[in-house]
Amino acid sequence: MKSHLILIVLATAALSGAPAQAERRREAPREWDITLGAGAGLRPTFEGSDRSIVRPLPVIALRWRDTISLGEGGLSAAAHLKNLRFGGGLTIEAGRKDHSSGGIFESGDDRLRGLGTIKASPGFRVFASTRVSLFNFEVSAVKSLNHGVTGTLGLSMPLPLGKKLLLMPHIRATWADDKYMQTYFGVTAAQSAASSFPRFHAASGFKDMRGGVNLIYSFNRHWFAGADVGVTRLLGSAAASPISIADTNVTAMAMAGYRF
Repeated sequence: MKSHLILIVLATAALSGAPAQAERRREAPREWDITLGAGAGLRPTFEGSDRSIVRPLPVIALRWRDTISLGEGGLSAAAHLKNLRFGGGLTIEAGRKDHSSGGIFESGDDRLRGLGTIKASPGFRVFASTRVSLFNFEVSAVKSLNHGVTGTLGLSMPLPLGKKLLLMPHIRATWADDKYMQTYFGVTAAQSAASSFPRFHAASGFKDMRGGVNLIYSFNRHWFAGADVGVTRLLGSAAASPISIADTNVTAMAMAGYRF
């Protein structure tokens, strides 16, 4: 299931990055920026599920000169051109099981039996971001070797509330091609015969929209804590699919971390 990456990455990236952003206003950029943390997250058992699960969330983010980074989104390299930051790297699409799973990053539900397991797949991600006034804009695309192509357009607005507290509202929309939509939301004739779902062909288009807010509190230059709450609405074939029991899901997470 891809939503575990989308939702968790958005939340943890904002939480782990916010203290760094606050510190950079007061100090020169570092050679190395390392953040370690842990928390817990509430998310649906699969995209379109009406049930939620709570899972622990380890957070590890490494960055060298704001150029090479390793974290929730995978391994990436970035370059800068004035106010534009762009780059690419390797990521992993985690897939989805057709039964309940206790894995931290895995998703699945016994109600999906007969649809088969969607195996994890490596992929390549490209991205670009810029800041205009108070707003951060980001666009990214992921080409999975097995699951198709997705593209995401996001907007966030960091709002400092004093010296230690940061509020960051964010929204994003995700588009997916035919292959991705059919993989996660389509039902083939064979799958229909083996499950309780009718046959369904999923077409490319916007898959979902998500709005949420991060709240980050910096105790000092190293320790911080934060939370993220968001609402995701499925669109197009994702919402029309018989697999999608609920078109709207609420996700939440809380974590604490240390920045070296």
